[in-house]
Amino acid sequence: MTYVFWHSYLMFHQAPYIRALAEVPGHTVHWCVSEDLPAYYRERGYPLPDTGAVQVHVAPDATQMAELATLPGSVQVFFGLRGFALPLAAFQASLGAPVHRFLMSENRYEPGARLLPRWLVYTWDALRYRQHLSGVFCIGHSGRYGGARFFAACGYPSARIAPFLHVVEPAAVRARALKRDQPQILYVGQLIPRKRVDLLLTAFSQFGQPQAQLRIIGKGAEEQNLRQLAQQLGVADRVQFSPGMPNADTVAAMAEADVLVLPSRFDGWGAVVNEALMVGTPVICSDRCGASDLIEDGRNGYVFEAGSANALRACLQSFFQYVRTDRAALAAAESARLDGNAAAARFQHNVTRLLAPRGPMGLQPSATGAGVSQP
Repeated sequence: MTYVFWHSYLMFHQAPYIRALAEVPGHTVHWCVSEDLPAYYRERGYPLPDTGAVQVHVAPDATQMAELATLPGSVQVFFGLRGFALPLAAFQASLGAPVHRFLMSENRYEPGARLLPRWLVYTWDALRYRQHLSGVFCIGHSGRYGGARFFAACGYPSARIAPFLHVVEPAAVRARALKRDQPQILYVGQLIPRKRVDLLLTAFSQFGQPQAQLRIIGKGAEEQNLRQLAQQLGVADRVQFSPGMPNADTVAAMAEADVLVLPSRFDGWGAVVNEALMVGTPVICSDRCGASDLIEDGRNGYVFEAGSANALRACLQSFFQYVRTDRAALAAAESARLDGNAAAARFQHNVTRLLAPRGPMGLQPSATGAGVSQP
């Protein structure tokens, strides 16, 4: 089987399974990108991902793009068709060729003022593109705010929307048993309004364990406001702000924490969830994070209602009261479930399922009607 992936850059949260696909005997894998790594990520210290046996094509010209997009019998995967010039151009170049086309996208269901205009443009895209697609791989698929609901509402048939995920490289850090009297809670990410770190600070202040410590790793425009809020809530002496650091150090901090919290108002995915679980650290995240797909309440963490400090506080209390985690066992189980080989197997399974003989994608009805309603 020949696979051709079209991205704007070499995504480090996609590389592990694309590389694993290339290691399967009989597979040829091409990865076409506009650039290898944007300056934004280089400045933050991200390395180029390991692409293994994948054939990488950076900034292919029109002739190369047309050749790769029309390889007979190939599986063509386009990461986004809106706002991504190369995937869209390659998709258009593939039309009429005997290839199998798949759209891959993060969840786009973000409640609020952006929802209606976003639904309108994605519905317009579905009307134009769905007849040419064999399926949609949705990163952040399930739940009330999941991408399955959003893309089905845009007009893609529910049966052709497959769950998928972002994938991270295995950590060199080992899970460790924690023995201490001070619970350690961790947040990792940007300090911007969408991440709702203010909600975490509020819930932390109401947590009821005066020995608990909160560490916030990240940078952003909200840092000063968050420091002031910690002072106002009377918890500044128990909150540590750390600037951004190399990924290896961040993962080590995850392994030291009792629990990672991702309180976002919206996240298409949230790869910090993968990173924490794979070093044996449970996660509490909001139901508007795509990575909530990975959480099983009481086993590897909890999912709470986004925007509710009371719900987050209750999850923190339940976690420290009831959850007793064998962190080494959790790390082993989650690493096996979430690594590149597992994701590649899941991807291949869904490609096979979605290529089974059925009617054209554009002729199958959506299961959820025409629009996305506000909660």
